[in-house]
This record gives sequence, C-alpha cells and structure tokens, in this order.
Amino acid sequence: MSASLDFYRVGDAICDEILGLLEMTANETLKKQDVFRLGVSGGSIANVLSEGMHDLRSDFSKWQIFLCDERIVPEDDKESTYGVYKRDLLDCHPEFPKTAFFPVNCNLNPAEAAADYEKTIRNAFGLENSKEIPSFDLLILGIGPDGHTASLFPGHPLLEEEEKLIAPIENSPKPPPKRVTMTYPLINNAKVCLFGSQGESKADILRRILVDKDQSLPVTRVDPKNGHLIFVACDGAASKIDGNPSRKAKA
Repeated sequence: MSASLDFYRVGDAICDEILGLLEMTANETLKKQDVFRLGVSGGSIANVLSEGMHDLRSDFSKWQIFLCDERIVPEDDKESTYGVYKRDLLDCHPEFPKTAFFPVNCNLNPAEAAADYEKTIRNAFGLENSKEIPSFDLLILGIGPDGHTASLFPGHPLLEEEEKLIAPIENSPKPPPKRVTMTYPLINNAKVCLFGSQGESKADILRRILVDKDQSLPVTRVDPKNGHLIFVACDGAASKIDGNPSRKAKA
C-alpha cells in the first residue's frame, strides 16, 4: 500500500475512537476550508455514527455528508442506509441539519440512481463540467466478513471499474441485490479512508487484509494515492494481527 497507514487497537472503545477521529478530521479540515465533505457507510458503522455524531463539537452547517453506497429501497425500509441516519440521527436530534445529508434518489433504477448521484457529488464539489475526480476529506468505510467494503464484493466486475465514480449493481451477492456504490477511482482519491472493525468474528479477515495483504479482498484495494489510511479495531478484531500492536502502531 502506498498510503500512509495507521492501526489503532482500542479495547472495546471503537465507537469513541471513530467519533474522535471524525471530530478531529472535521475541525482540522474546517480550519483550512469552508466545507467538510464526508462519506459514510451503513451497517454497524451507521449505528455508531447515528448514536454519537450529534454530540461532536463542530460546525455542522459546514458539513456535506454523502453515502459510500446505498441499497435501492425506500428510506423507511430496514435495509436503507440513509433510513438509519434519518431515523436514529436526524429525527432524534433536530439540531443536526438535515440539509447536511445528500441521499441517493432511490425512486430511480440503479443505473439512473448511480448517474444522478455522481452528478450530485460533482455539483457539490463544483466539478459538474470537469473530468477531475472529487477528493473527499474523509470516507468512513466498513469491513464485511468476506472482505467487501461499500458494495464492492470479492470477484465482482465492479472491482475493475475505472470510469464511473458511482456505479450501479443489480446482482449484489448480499441482499438486497440492487444498489449503487462508490468505486475505487473515487474512494482512492479521498484524503482519509477510515475503517472500523468490531468483534472477534473480524479477526481472520482483518489479518488477511493487514498482514497477508490479500488482494482478492476489496478492502485491501483501498489505497488512497495521496492520502491516509486508518484502521480502528477492538481487541477481539485485532487478536490475530502479528505483534499484538499497541493502541496506535504504524503498519
């Protein structure tokens, strides 16, 4: 990997560590520019962020929050990523600005939704008439038990996508089958990519990613070319990492 890489082993405090890194990155970014652009994921990461993000000390009016991937389902469906943030963050904490979030239009089919979301991202970055790839300040990504991240799955053709920044998927090996996802050209142009890993069930896959560097795993191919790569893991998830690293260790 060419990116600068940090590994944080944090006992059971993975939620606090992720939120702390998010707050620090946002505030450092806002000292340099007028907007902080964040990409967030679903699953357990969505639960962590929804429960704690409103307590962060930051100027949320300057945040723009996008989804690293989304399932093409109604927002009140339990599978909707945006639905988690709406229900557990926006509806519960009205002081958090709803306008900070840029949801996917799930009334469209996957191909239309992907094209529309890529246009939304380009417009937000002021790159609507440019081939330049947007650079997110931070992407918070999850790790699936098979090593997938966002909706990039092992062996899927989307792993080789080089043109589209947001791509449709209609045959996801994990239901629901219809989704849209960020692709590597966009992910690997971020300034910081942050992965969270919780529980002993993630120990084998985390070792394959960080120690074996198994390139068949989509997570391993996340390598921000001019950025920073961070893994945060609880003791259980980190139990098979060689050297039994301390709280923070350069990989």
